[in-house]
Amino acid sequence: MPKYTLLFIFMTMASLVFQPTDSRAQHDAVVTNTDELPLIDFIKRSDYLDIKISPDTKHLAARIRSNETVYMIIMRVSDKEIVGGLKPGKKNEVSSVSWINNERLLYTFAEKRSGYEVAVPTGELFAMDIDGKRNLMLAGFRAGDAKLGRRVQSKEDDRSSHELLNILPNDKRNILIIEYPWTLSKGYFYDRRERPPVVSKLNIYTGKKSAKERIPYAGARALANNNGEVNFVSWSEDGVSGKNAYRTSNKDPWREISQLINNEQRKLIASDINNTGTKVYLRGNTTERLISTLYEFDLTSEKLTRVFDNNSDLYTWYNDDKGEPYVAVTYPDFPKFHYSKTNASSPLIKYHKQLLKAFGNQDVSFEELPDNVETLVVSVSSDTNPGEYYLYDTANNKADFLWANYSWIDPRTLAKVQAFQFNARDGQPLSGYLTLPKTSTDQQKKPLVVLPHGGPHGVRDYPSYSSEVQLLANRGYAVLQVNFRGSGGFGQKFQRAGYTHWGNVMVDDVVDATKWAIENGHADKDRICIYGASYGGYSALMSSIRAPQLFKCAIGYVGVYDLVAMKTKGDIPLGFRGKNYLDTVLGSDEQALRAQSPVNHADKITASVLLIHGDEDIRAPSYHSKKMRSALKKAGNEAEWLYLGDVGHGAFSIKNRTKVYESILTFLDQEIGSTP
Repeated sequence: MPKYTLLFIFMTMASLVFQPTDSRAQHDAVVTNTDELPLIDFIKRSDYLDIKISPDTKHLAARIRSNETVYMIIMRVSDKEIVGGLKPGKKNEVSSVSWINNERLLYTFAEKRSGYEVAVPTGELFAMDIDGKRNLMLAGFRAGDAKLGRRVQSKEDDRSSHELLNILPNDKRNILIIEYPWTLSKGYFYDRRERPPVVSKLNIYTGKKSAKERIPYAGARALANNNGEVNFVSWSEDGVSGKNAYRTSNKDPWREISQLINNEQRKLIASDINNTGTKVYLRGNTTERLISTLYEFDLTSEKLTRVFDNNSDLYTWYNDDKGEPYVAVTYPDFPKFHYSKTNASSPLIKYHKQLLKAFGNQDVSFEELPDNVETLVVSVSSDTNPGEYYLYDTANNKADFLWANYSWIDPRTLAKVQAFQFNARDGQPLSGYLTLPKTSTDQQKKPLVVLPHGGPHGVRDYPSYSSEVQLLANRGYAVLQVNFRGSGGFGQKFQRAGYTHWGNVMVDDVVDATKWAIENGHADKDRICIYGASYGGYSALMSSIRAPQLFKCAIGYVGVYDLVAMKTKGDIPLGFRGKNYLDTVLGSDEQALRAQSPVNHADKITASVLLIHGDEDIRAPSYHSKKMRSALKKAGNEAEWLYLGDVGHGAFSIKNRTKVYESILTFLDQEIGSTP
């Protein structure tokens, strides 16, 4: 069982919490200092992760990071005093916090395990009072041990991942949860969502659990209203497409929604339900451009209505105190906000518009809503603002500064992100972001780092704060990010255009974006390096193969370089529906996979190469980098090599992140240098 220590007086955390009363974005002075900032400023992870206000608005619960772990603190709103908290053991961190009622919180742990430098959720649920009393593991594979106080075999039913479905505000002692049974394979249990889940009631004071029903669809996601009724579920049978079913009451049989709605193009997936259970909200595509949007399905009238008018993929949306959406955000380039057509009278729309104007069109959102919306927690962020939190008095329209995320960063030292658009060689419109160092002028052509994102599907680049982009800009490099075909955010047609084209069309888009930067005077054509992680590492090597004259150097970080091996090695093909996913996005033509694998074209790479990998990477096993390194050496182009024995799919600890970025910066400096 995880060890934990209560925090009634926690001075190191208190010193981080109490910031000056004004926002760091409100300073009038102009910073002209362009000196290099310490590397540690960019590799330390955020200190304030999230903050939630109690239903009665008297307390705040926040997750904060210090000394490479994540704690929970509880603060009294009236005087900003820390009145409690939780400190996990060395291998654990608090991964989520939710208010159940005004006195009790539900929280979860994540645990650092072999193969993952990033902590992995344990699937267990815990609860504690504000004062730290009645701290109990409620559910999980060690819950039986915790209750009995001695080592005994846990119940088989507890070998599951547990998730909160509804806090059941009308039930003072129970919450509704869903349990996803684990799969036993070769002596280990895995959360593969291969079996039907179980919905249960869970006593928040004793941990007593009573199963209500088993959902008949493997890995299904269930939606529950405030009365504990589960009348809507969604699931996938192939890992790519989704299905939905609903019923009017728990006694009725499940009916697939496709019986009522033509779902062939929309590909609807249930995402949320209102408090009364009368309306379900489904993310799906428009029938024209297959842009992701949100639909409201009225379970009484069986009517489907589009909630927002958006012309690029819906990124996220926020619900009001009735559980109904009121605002959503898209990123055609910078954040654009859309207000509900079906819930236009929500007062939160007025509050959001006022704050958006006050904060200069930054990304503004409300954290978890209390019962009384007169006091709200507001999050504000942008490309040069890593995030700030405010307490907003809606009656007086006043926002008081609470604290700043990445509190050691001065936004005035950061480089602005610019959006750009261009047409690829075949006429396809593409977009991305260019970040120029603060020292650059219109007359200067800077060395350029091209930074293709990982994923690659469903993922995209955003104009939000990126410590990696800002580090490179601070060191004098221009940074180019492009949302190539296959990226998320621009509709299913755009994303599917990248399927089976990892090494040609998707890479050509990155090459074309690089040429755009050169042609528009943003980059020195003789000093360009391409660097990426995961798929981005693959793209870096493959771009150097398809356009060898363009890149002076390439950096592959935890990359995949052998697509044939990707179909059998790593955790994706082992996962439930993982093979189906890989067949969809990579294809099954082995000859085509070999043709798109960098390991088979090392002789075409003229750029200097740096390969970085971790020995414990189970997403992209180090086999990929070792084989790429051997192929380059055989071709007479020996790569520089950083091999980290205790790192998984990306370095997480400050020690290992320091090694990674010191190697990257040294390599960039020797190859393209920030000064001619």
